[in-house]
Parts: sequence; structure tokens; C-alpha cells
Amino acid sequence: MRTFCFALIALGLIQGHAALASPVIFETTPLPAHVQLERVVLVARHGIRSPTHSPEILEKETGIVWPVWPVAPGQLTDHGRATLAHMMRDIAAYYDLACTHHERPCLGQPDPVVWSDSGDDRTRQSGQIMAEAFAPGRHLKAQSLPAGAHDPLFDSVTPQFLAENGAHILSEMQAVQQGERQARPEAVQKGLAALQKLIAPEGCLNNSTPCFSAPLALGRKKDRPVLQGGPVLAASIAENLLLVHVQGLEGVAPIAGRTITSAYLTEILPVHEYLSDLTRRNGLLAKEKSRLLGAAIMQFLNGEAVSLSDGSVVSRKTRLLAFAGHDTTLDALAARFGLGWHFADQPDRTAPDTTLAFESWRDRERHMYYRVVVFHQSLAALRSGGGLDRLHGGVMNAAVTQ
Repeated sequence: MRTFCFALIALGLIQGHAALASPVIFETTPLPAHVQLERVVLVARHGIRSPTHSPEILEKETGIVWPVWPVAPGQLTDHGRATLAHMMRDIAAYYDLACTHHERPCLGQPDPVVWSDSGDDRTRQSGQIMAEAFAPGRHLKAQSLPAGAHDPLFDSVTPQFLAENGAHILSEMQAVQQGERQARPEAVQKGLAALQKLIAPEGCLNNSTPCFSAPLALGRKKDRPVLQGGPVLAASIAENLLLVHVQGLEGVAPIAGRTITSAYLTEILPVHEYLSDLTRRNGLLAKEKSRLLGAAIMQFLNGEAVSLSDGSVVSRKTRLLAFAGHDTTLDALAARFGLGWHFADQPDRTAPDTTLAFESWRDRERHMYYRVVVFHQSLAALRSGGGLDRLHGGVMNAAVTQ
């Protein structure tokens, strides 16, 4: 007998108290007593990377000079590799993958399976960092499709799906585009204003520089409709400023003569979160993106063998399966499972290294329960290279539905 439950908690380096984002579809109840952890699926965003556009392109988009990074656009930095490794070693310790607590089932035996999105170097490298942290000294290799190949586990949307549902998807986006400007939360309006002041103070008065508060527009990117316009650019700039901060590059080329502080990032990142809610966590397209990955997660948690995109099979004996993906991967899973979270010490809820852990538990009567844990690093930890601080870690209210 299976009792289908979800719990959502968050563990991380907390300076204040973690708070549960609203709305969340689950009622708040704890896991019952005498349950045993059976299996875990980890889904992580890659480590700290450079912006996906070059400093020259960013300057053209914004009119200001951006720092030169030590790596090419979209690549992991050495700092990003080290910080991700620290995070993953802490997660390995949290789940006791070294198997030091012999009264529990050992999640580290047989070796975990790590599968990376093949589309980018940063996800493939992050997967290998995860593998080495989970099985130190055992030469565990992360797996993926050939470099650059499209992996349907990380994006299940097919041309056939778009052809069959294109009108519905377009209608959803039109509704968002037509109504969002009047419904922008106050925090988002303040974030847009703060970005405008920093990047282009006169931008809304002429056509030569961006106006971040302008209405959204509809466009197309590759094979699907997308939202475009000032708020979309503002969300991207907010994320890039966070990357500059955690990499410690403000001193290389101070952006508009200003140091990017944690307080300023807390002010502007609601814009990034808002656009994620509108585009990455909303609508048919967002849920379809994670259809195959969501199914693989539930199959694994239920003790079934799981087929990966290359046809290889994760054995039923495996207890820990990990995926190295993107922030869009976390957002798509949040849309599929109805998850929401927020951190007091980290203004970006899907910042580099953030990891969703889907757990399955059994009680003595063989009832099954599911829980979702969100691991994250504080803004300060990402910048300094720190990992989790479980001793001082905050725990969100457990959200469980029967």
C-alpha cells in the first residue's frame, strides 16, 4: 500500500529564518514516526558560471561596461567548481553516502548514478563534480548523451507537442502579456526601478537605452513562443548581477560605478523570480518540459528501474540517482509538482548549486511517503565558497498532502 505524501523543507546556510513561499498546494503535517529513508533523487542546478552573453554584448544591451570573466560565456569558473564541490560533499554527508550509520539502508551502495544534461559544458562538468563528491576515490563517472545533444529528460517538449498545443500555449502567453503590467507586485516594481536607476536612468524617456518597466511583448525563440521586452531583460540583468557578486568581480569593472551589495540584490531579484513565475512555472509548456524527468523521478522513488536517454537502465538496486541540470530544470519540476520555496538568506531561489531532493520513505506497515527537500547556499556562502551549515540551518514547515 502506498500513501502519497509530499513534504517540502529547506536546509541551508541560514542567517535569518527560512520561510515557505506562497502559494503551496500541500497541507502542513510531519512525516509519521518510524519511517525509513529508501531512495533519493537529486536534481541540481550547475555551479557558478559566467553570463551566457559576452561583456561586449551585455554592454550593447545595457549601455554600461561589464566585467571581463576568466572563462568564456556560459562556462563554470574555478570558484564555481569549488563551491559546487563543497555543496555536494555536504549533501553526501547529510545522506551518509559513506555508510557510517549501519542501522540505516546505505544510499551510497551500490554506487549512485549521476546523469547530466548534455547540452552544455557547465552541466556535464557539474555532473562529474557531483559524482566525485558522492563516491570519493571510486572513480565514478557522470553519464550523459554526447556533448551538445538534446536530452528529452531535461526538456520533453517535442515539435509534435508544439504543433498540437500551439494555439493553447499562445493563448496562455497572450493572457500573461496583456494583464501582467497592471498586476505587478510592489516588490517587482521597486526592483525594476532600482535596475533602471543603476543601468539606464533615462531609459524610459528615450529609445536609446532600455526601459525595464515597459510592457511585455510576444516573440518567438527557436520553435516556441516567448515573452520579450524590458522586464525580461531586467530579469536577465538581475541574475547576471548576482553572478558578478558571487564571483567577486565588482572590483574588476564596477558596474555604473557601484558595488553590487547583497542588499541591492535582494531588492532587484524579485524581478527574476517574477518572470520565472510567469514563464518557467506557469502554463502548459512549463509542465510539459519536465514530463519525462518527473516520470523518471517517481519511477525511481517507487523502486522501479529507470531508462535514461541513451537507453541505459538504472537498476532497481540503486538508491541514489542524481541529475545535473539548470535553474529552468528546477522551475519546471516546481511547476509539475506544485512546489514553491523562498530563502531569507538567498534572494535567488534557484541560485547556482541549488538542489531539489525527492525522497521516498516507508513505515513499518510498508506505507510509502514522499518528501521534497531543497538544499541551498546563502548568498554569502556562494561568494565565499562555503557549503551547507546544517548546525545553523533553517527548516521550512513540512508540507505534506495525503
